[in-house]
Amino acid sequence: MSWYRLVAGLFVVTTVPGIAVTADPPTPTDRAAFDKLVIDTLRDVHNTGADLFNTAKDFNGTYRMYQGALLTVRPLLAHHAAAQKLIDDGLAAAEGEPNPARKAFKLHETIEAVRGHLKTAGSAPATTNPKSSRPRETAPPPREVKPGMKKDREKETKEAAETKEAAKHETKQEAMEPASEAGSE
Repeated sequence: MSWYRLVAGLFVVTTVPGIAVTADPPTPTDRAAFDKLVIDTLRDVHNTGADLFNTAKDFNGTYRMYQGALLTVRPLLAHHAAAQKLIDDGLAAAEGEPNPARKAFKLHETIEAVRGHLKTAGSAPATTNPKSSRPRETAPPPREVKPGMKKDREKETKEAAETKEAAKHETKQEAMEPASEAGSE
């Protein structure tokens, strides 16, 4: 009996195309608007990934998010062969990295390079937040993680605190000194 249902289903699908096949999605006719959409999408992916990288320290998650975004937009940039090459080269470079943080950072650099290429290609205006007339602030890029960086960062933090304390101490010293009387004779 199931064989008859299969034949009946194929008959319906082939004879009534409106039921089984939907209309093709509209193709973008304005390349500048389409490129702007890609730039804005990559900006949003970058910002989310930067938060994931810097705050949650989820390097693998950031890498996979960036990788998925680049693989998704690559075929949409057929009219930008140079952008596709940037994506291919960036994905290959990241794949060669053994450290997940370095992989994510390589793809961060790739996303920024693609966005920069699309902006300078002259096909997309500067990105702005559609809800506001001022440009949208972007999250800072992920900080590059290298072996031994934690010790260097702790040393820089300690030196900055010492410098700040010394400056505060000098300010107190100057405030304690009596003011000279200028012009009194």
